[in-house]
Amino acid sequence: MSQTIATPQWGIISLCCVHLRAESRHGSEMVTQALMGTPVRILDQENEWYKIETPEGYHAWVHPLSIAVKSDEDMSCWRKSERYIYSCMQGYLYDKPQRNALPISDMTLGCIVESCSKKKRGYIEVILPDGRKGYAKASEVTKLDVWSQQQFDVERLEKEARMMMGTTYLWGGMSVKGADCSGFTKLLYYSQGIILLRDASQQATCGEKIDYTNINNLQRGDLLFFTGASGRINHVAIYLENGRYIHSSGCVKINSLLPDNNLYNNLQVHSARRIATAIGSDGIVKASEHSWYF
Repeated sequence: MSQTIATPQWGIISLCCVHLRAESRHGSEMVTQALMGTPVRILDQENEWYKIETPEGYHAWVHPLSIAVKSDEDMSCWRKSERYIYSCMQGYLYDKPQRNALPISDMTLGCIVESCSKKKRGYIEVILPDGRKGYAKASEVTKLDVWSQQQFDVERLEKEARMMMGTTYLWGGMSVKGADCSGFTKLLYYSQGIILLRDASQQATCGEKIDYTNINNLQRGDLLFFTGASGRINHVAIYLENGRYIHSSGCVKINSLLPDNNLYNNLQVHSARRIATAIGSDGIVKASEHSWYF
């Protein structure tokens, strides 16, 4: 039964990597993921599931056990609170600040938690969106306000992309545990404090357009877009250098634009876009400027 929510409520994703679905049932297609600490708008409710809007404007359904519903006042307090973002690739939050502690939640790059402002033996006490408390290793998290103000760092972008080498392709995935092509690019730019649109066809409309026919025009971090037999954009990759690019296709791997290179895979390039020179333009939003976060 559908229950339209007259005044949209807020929610915060409460588990590490939550599957968002096309319809309000477990058997429905997973269309994307959302990471712990992602603020969302609740638009509708059906069969206990919530229809939500993500910070980049994507609509999907989430199970109620994966989201903490918040009031306007709750969200105002959350935005003003001291928060940390998980800045390692994968790890855990623990029940105690010591070596023999047990995990209370898995964590991946980009998850956000609130701080209790208590530090013990190299750990920080934190609060998860659903109210659980735990401890994060201080070396594995970054203050959210510091993260949000960072300058674009293509060296780290490439390093984190390469750290995902071999990660399994997952349709709708957007985490280091599994990602599709545009989930891969979105996650890596999000790690830079930049919120991109979700799908490859959407990302292809954003940023500075680059003439890709001469690879000397391309710079590390540029997004390359490809077409399939239909002529429509269906794939995106991150350019590295010397004709090579990294992308999620079967798994995260490196291929080449150059036909005489042994990494060449004959994908048809459609266009290229530069994100770094267009931050703040349509479809490329700094988290620090997004009112749902701050």
